[in-house]
Amino acid sequence: MNSRNSRIRSNWTNYLYPLPALLMVLIFLITPVVFVFYTSFTDWDLLHPMEFVGLKNYVKIFSDVNLLISTRNTLIWVVLILAIPMVLGLLLAVFINNVWFSNKIKSIFYIPLAMSGAGIGIIWRWIFSRSGLLNSFLVSAGIFSEPKSWLLNVPDNTLAMVIATTWQVTGLNMVLFLMGLQNIPGEVLEASKIDGASEWQTFTRIILPLLKPITTIVIILNIIGSFKVFDIIWVMTAGGPARSSETLAVSMYKEAFGLFRMGYGSAIAVVLSLIIFAIGIGYLKIVAREE
Repeated sequence: MNSRNSRIRSNWTNYLYPLPALLMVLIFLITPVVFVFYTSFTDWDLLHPMEFVGLKNYVKIFSDVNLLISTRNTLIWVVLILAIPMVLGLLLAVFINNVWFSNKIKSIFYIPLAMSGAGIGIIWRWIFSRSGLLNSFLVSAGIFSEPKSWLLNVPDNTLAMVIATTWQVTGLNMVLFLMGLQNIPGEVLEASKIDGASEWQTFTRIILPLLKPITTIVIILNIIGSFKVFDIIWVMTAGGPARSSETLAVSMYKEAFGLFRMGYGSAIAVVLSLIIFAIGIGYLKIVAREE
């Protein structure tokens, strides 16, 4: 009997160990998600009691002109982030993988990874400002007769922010591609040289196909990052002028905490989370299949 009681106490003790972690997840993860989901069905301005409005906020998303612009801008971000930082990351990885001093210059591209998005936004906002570095150079070189307001014109402001984001994420893409390149067996590359393949043929017909798993991961990570981007946009333009450079993440913040439409902002957050969740599930399935 004593042995049985001791075993029962031991089993209960085992369940107590993960209890603090479960409470942390419940309080700081699950509870906010449930609260935001419930708030998305209400009209709430933080001053008056919540009023249940059903699907009104979700219906409004598909007819709101500002949200349509935000969605268009988000898709532009996805295309540009896939086209510029990803290709640059691949080219840098190929270059660094083939030079003897790669260890010395590789760390240079890690620097932006250690910086916050807000810090990067401040640096590039100064570069693209009317009195900033870019205008000073262009006017001094005689290319422009007067400074240009890069951050106030559409689509120049979006392009400027994409350049800032490119500076931040290219290093991460390079690291991932470099890992893929270093995992390619040297015997395969040696065999292609013996068979008379040129450098271009080796790159396009052997290296790129072997990089397919890591390329898929880079694409999905960049798509998720494009949907989540907020800090650089908020610091450089705050979504302006006239909400023309907002993305879905910026619109969510502005509706909830700028205009105090907590219900509508929560509905945007739910839709944005579902999009990222669907992409994340696709990412996990690809990773599981590769393993």
